[in-house]
Amino acid sequence: MLRPDVDIAILGGGCAGLSLAVRLASSGQSLCVLEPREVYTDDRAWSFWRTAPDPFEDCVRASWTHWDVTGPSGLVARGSSGLRYETVAAGPFYDRAQSMLADSPSADLVVATSAGKVRKTAHGHQVDTDRGTLSARHVVDTRSPRRVPTYGQFFLGREIRTERPVFDAHRVHLMQFRNGYSEGVDFVYTLPFAQDRALVEVTSFAPASPGGSVFSAWLDAEIADLDPGDVEILRQESGALPMEVGFAEPDDDSVIRMGLRGGAARPSTGYAFARIQAQADHVADALASGAKPRPMLDSQATRFMDRVFLQVLQTMPDRGPALFESLFRNAPPDRLERFLSGSTHPLDRLSVMTSLPPMPFLRAALTRA
Repeated sequence: MLRPDVDIAILGGGCAGLSLAVRLASSGQSLCVLEPREVYTDDRAWSFWRTAPDPFEDCVRASWTHWDVTGPSGLVARGSSGLRYETVAAGPFYDRAQSMLADSPSADLVVATSAGKVRKTAHGHQVDTDRGTLSARHVVDTRSPRRVPTYGQFFLGREIRTERPVFDAHRVHLMQFRNGYSEGVDFVYTLPFAQDRALVEVTSFAPASPGGSVFSAWLDAEIADLDPGDVEILRQESGALPMEVGFAEPDDDSVIRMGLRGGAARPSTGYAFARIQAQADHVADALASGAKPRPMLDSQATRFMDRVFLQVLQTMPDRGPALFESLFRNAPPDRLERFLSGSTHPLDRLSVMTSLPPMPFLRAALTRA
């Protein structure tokens, strides 16, 4: 029997690929991560409510115990004594992952290398790359999805330093709703690191992005409204996250899907980092034990709830701000935040359901998707 080049080939060295790789680095199995970028930069930040440990807790840049939403009826302030809203910076995340892989004699991170077609063979798999063919017993595909979602979260953000102290460093503004920028729900997200430093992001939940020029002009106006004095742009990030139930590409006999391609972004919110860590735990444990990984994150009940909520957002986008405000105003402390973080506890689900006006969701539930 021909021996493959590696036990596990991971296609894509982004958040999902590296999260899995660091968990497998000490497993004794040989692995290779194929990543097309030549160098890693501090190109983004991932934010979430911490509900479980992960290998990247040292990469948390900041955390908060207070957050708010500003809807049609005004400000809704929330907080927690048990949950923290945390931000993991991409630069330290990439550095930690690369260091852990470099310390492993059985793990390789190969940059400036793109993966192509994957073929099933009698002895495993063959992966075409722009450096040749790699054979592996298992292939995990964490690359960006090939298809375009029918609904998504689109955003443009800038981390800025301001001349004047214009931010409350102790409170995250999750949603400050605006009108007229997309065909969906538009809002501003502010992640403060100090009184004079924050990530300010304009976001649309919509069937399509408003476009770079719209986003840029909108973000310029939001920053100017802060009356910040001179502004230094420290970095910029943009992206698109799928908000579509069933967006994941299904597993087959050849490939295990992870990350956005594996449904890691919560369809109703776009949150992905904590779910990627849960996926990585599951896939790593399965590969180490010889079991078949099944990294599906959502039960039928969760998928149903997400489908109904998204259907209301898509068909009645003008009601979106009031619906989000109702959630944050009416849900008991921590219940909503745990649900948004992936909790399937019946009480967390019930709290979310009873925090919303019933009629639009009953109509959506009775409508075929």
